[in-house]
Amino acid sequence: MTIEGRFSERLSEIAAVMGCSVESFYLPESKAHEASLTIELLRLWSAIDDPQARQRILSTARREAVAAAVLKAAE
Repeated sequence: MTIEGRFSERLSEIAAVMGCSVESFYLPESKAHEASLTIELLRLWSAIDDPQARQRILSTARREAVAAAVLKAAE
C-alpha cells in the first residue's frame, strides 16, 4: 500500500472514531480547532483510569452543557 493509501485509511479510521467525516479535517481553521479540541478531550479521557474521576468530569461537563443551553434559550 502506498503512503497516501495508508494515510487515507488512517484518516478514515480517526474520523470514524470521532464520529465525523474525513472532510471535516479540511474545514476552515475555526472548525479544525474545534476538532483538535475534541481529539485532545478524547486523549485526556482515555488517560483517566479512575471511575470516580471520570464521573466528576462527566458531572462537570453536564453542568456546563445545561448552563450553555439555558443561556442559549435566554437569547
